Amino acid sequence: MKKNHHKNQKLHLVFLFLGLLASEMGFTQITGSLFMLPNNFYSQIYNPSYMRTDKAIEFSVAGLGGFSFINQGSFKISDLITTPNGSPVIDIDNFYKNIDENNFIRQDLAVPMAFVSIPVKKGVYSFYYKENFNSVLKFKKDLIEFLVNGNIEPEYKNFNSNAIKVLTTGYREFAFGYARKLKKKLDGGIHAKLLFGAALLDADNWNYGIETSNDASIINFLSDGYGHLMLPIPIVLRSDSTIHSIDSEKAFSKYMRAYQNSGFAIDLGINYRINKKSSFSAAVRDLGAIWYSYNANYLKQNDRYGYIGFDMVSAVRWPEEAGYTDPNVLIDFLKDSIRNIWQPHVVESNFVFNLAPKTVLHYQNAFSDNLSLGITNQSSFQKNNFQNILTVSALQSWPNLSVFENMNLHGVSDISLGGGIQYEGDFFQAFFATDNLIAFYHPANNKTFSINAGICILLNHKKAVDPEKDIHKKGMKKRKKPSKGLNPKGNKKLPRIKKVSDVFTPGKGDNY
Repeated sequence: MKKNHHKNQKLHLVFLFLGLLASEMGFTQITGSLFMLPNNFYSQIYNPSYMRTDKAIEFSVAGLGGFSFINQGSFKISDLITTPNGSPVIDIDNFYKNIDENNFIRQDLAVPMAFVSIPVKKGVYSFYYKENFNSVLKFKKDLIEFLVNGNIEPEYKNFNSNAIKVLTTGYREFAFGYARKLKKKLDGGIHAKLLFGAALLDADNWNYGIETSNDASIINFLSDGYGHLMLPIPIVLRSDSTIHSIDSEKAFSKYMRAYQNSGFAIDLGINYRINKKSSFSAAVRDLGAIWYSYNANYLKQNDRYGYIGFDMVSAVRWPEEAGYTDPNVLIDFLKDSIRNIWQPHVVESNFVFNLAPKTVLHYQNAFSDNLSLGITNQSSFQKNNFQNILTVSALQSWPNLSVFENMNLHGVSDISLGGGIQYEGDFFQAFFATDNLIAFYHPANNKTFSINAGICILLNHKKAVDPEKDIHKKGMKKRKKPSKGLNPKGNKKLPRIKKVSDVFTPGKGDNY
């Protein structure tokens, strides 16, 4: 019996992780090295003060715009899925031995669906439309301990999951931006963003417990938690306001048409050129919120059920006897009683969800025409969750090609090595970047990795020319024509004297 219990709990854990990975992927940042490229259209999206150094028009559409994906966790997928005999299996024991007391997994997927940047006389106007999917799961080791040890122990060990937290959001943003030179060395920019929430699950401090009395006369099943839920598809409720089912027909199309829950946010950024070789930039993003009123629900659990055993007395009688109860009825009653403990109650209720504010600090210094070094710090704040990524980058640049390498510190312990490349021709820009190159060989064996990629079309793209290197087609520098009245060396040209009377006219009484 314990084997079956253990097997079922493994299956539940698999569904838990697959559901997390397959639903919505919270940090929404890009590889830090991209902030060394002001002409990169992703860096312009994530710092509104960044603008092109030429007068080119940029635009990109869905498909070309690429994507930005980041995965972070306190554990590796290979800790959960092992291959002892060559075939992958769920290894709960190995997972339990390798995880920390407090664990998390964060995922983010951002897809730019449209982007355009148009230079004007005093600055640059920009617009982009981006889809965002974010998810964070936090749990304690106690949750996995129950799956390993179970509850049917000689000492009747109790169990509490202890504050499970799940935050999953899906929303879209339409940003209108403007950047310009504020002073000779200072650029500034702003994004004003319209937001539309398409899906949300915010389950905070959920706890599931089993408490067994010392004499084993009763087992109490406990649940407690609260949160918010918004789905673009119908939710079918039971008479007691618990969730019976969810109508998932045409879920994707309904998700893409979800514009009923609106919000607003702004991004602010600056870029300061310290001198000819070094610069500093900073940005604060996602200062805003989404107001949920359509299909918005409040979730709550605070239930308790005391299980005293399965009474079979009324089921073993003859059907004709008084007090007979069909065994199937007893089983259904028991299942419903236990099930209700784990089912949250749903009440329609409007709520406001604040976005996670994010900051970007970046410094870089050019050691030569081809080599620059930089350091970038990105942070995100969401309730009690704080995430930080520190990146040290090296950039090698040529007329059409940029190659960079980076070392990344995630939190205080995980270090990864990444890199990337950007090509910019006369008519398009294409780039690829990651913060963990090793993850391409074995992603399941890495706690964190990110991928950023995209293509942008360029119009009116004219490369800047250094006046000191302006050479004629024949390879000679253009000689400056002397101005009228000047000799070739720039001195005043003296009139040619043909005779004395040209400069002196003798008057009366003068002596020769």
